[in-house]
Amino acid sequence: DEVRGALPSIHAAMDSMNLVDLRVASARFGIEYGARILPLASKPILDLRAMRHPLLLIEGKAVVPNDLEVESGRALILSGPNAGGKTVALKAMGLGALMMRAGLPIPCAEGSTAGFFKNILSDVGDDQSLMQDLSTFSAHIQNISRILERAGDGSLVLLDELAGGTDPEEGAALAAAIVEALLSSGAAIAVTTHYESLKSVGLLDPRARNASVGFDVETMSPSFKLTLDVPGASSALAVAERYGIAHHIIEAAEKKLPERTRIFEGLVRRLEEARASVEAKERALAEELSEQRRLREELEVELQRLNDRDRKKLSREAEKVAQQIRSFRDEIREKRRALRAAKEDADAERLRREL
Repeated sequence: DEVRGALPSIHAAMDSMNLVDLRVASARFGIEYGARILPLASKPILDLRAMRHPLLLIEGKAVVPNDLEVESGRALILSGPNAGGKTVALKAMGLGALMMRAGLPIPCAEGSTAGFFKNILSDVGDDQSLMQDLSTFSAHIQNISRILERAGDGSLVLLDELAGGTDPEEGAALAAAIVEALLSSGAAIAVTTHYESLKSVGLLDPRARNASVGFDVETMSPSFKLTLDVPGASSALAVAERYGIAHHIIEAAEKKLPERTRIFEGLVRRLEEARASVEAKERALAEELSEQRRLREELEVELQRLNDRDRKKLSREAEKVAQQIRSFRDEIREKRRALRAAKEDADAERLRREL
């Protein structure tokens, strides 16, 4: 009975303790993982500089930071090889939006900003259901149908391998149509794909933007680095060879590729190589600039040291001259005094010569 009478106070105290515990945990997370509370943008937008996936950070894994940008009425189309980090980037965007809604610090760099998304709608992962007699494709389409009904201005839509698991030609056409419908709804969209036609949307539609994850063909390994405004080659055959498919099978597969696919993959790969070359030159220039700055700083320090030394030397010389002048003045005063006191003409003449 006594506890019952105090229940309102106990509940209030528990709520306060829970809030304090949440804020302390939030602050500890921010300090430990270099996360920050972002300023709230006036519109639904994600502009995350050097964003790192928070769960991978907590698990202690090495995380490659990436710039992630999307806003209402715009689409980010992520392409590139499997296991290259497309889905990780997609999930990082969703977690960033949810953390912003919850007032939690986000593991990103200074200069980032985010707005408030009223809902985050996603189709990520394998939704195959034996209980409901749904194939993977059917389950995805059912989910995407619900997303299309709910999406609008202020929504963030995340779609992984959109319209995959069916005929490639029809799937690509369906994926492009779904993205265009979502763009018209005003939603912010991020979608991963291997479809060439969807990558083309990022090149031709001003509302869409391509991004790609890198793949080093020489080392046969993904870089997990996201590059904006460049579509990525799927590199499926290279990835297949990396994971054990015999080289003669890969060569046979290459011969069976349609001419259009070979041309598109070749163009994208050359674009990636050109971008990598430009980035390498930029890094070399940045290193050279850094070295020039270091040398300039060393020269400035040495010049300052020489100037200080010269000033000290001049100061010593000036003091020596000043001492001589004072000595001469004293001597002149003495000679003048002796001249006035001289009684013999010979003494006076000698003193005048000395003066």
